[in-house]
Amino acid sequence: MPSAARVIQGLIIFSAILGVFFLWQAHPLLPPEVFDILTFGWLLFVFDSILTFVRPKVSYYFGLVLAIIALSETLTQPEHYSLVESGNVPASIILILGSAAQALLIGSVLWYIISERREDPWAWPGAESQA
Repeated sequence: MPSAARVIQGLIIFSAILGVFFLWQAHPLLPPEVFDILTFGWLLFVFDSILTFVRPKVSYYFGLVLAIIALSETLTQPEHYSLVESGNVPASIILILGSAAQALLIGSVLWYIISERREDPWAWPGAESQA
């Protein structure tokens, strides 16, 4: 397995593990229905972690979608910024590590896709007409 694929796999598994601590921190702060949605999202990351061993390429694209959704939800919530400003160190560390992991996952998957396309000239639209 190439190194980029290992990084992606590690970031997906790290996100699932970090999700346990995130849910532990978020449980007392959220209403039950919001917590249930977060738990479902975490279960999707757990499923994606398992998928990295069975169908890696599918897992990378699925992880990209999950990372974009998770990061966009994190960055658009002003409560997250106030949580960091409040001085709650464990929650802040989880939030910062999770956001960094999602950003790295997005960048790694995009890098993987681009490098994979460079190796196979048939992967680009119109490449067969150049041959």
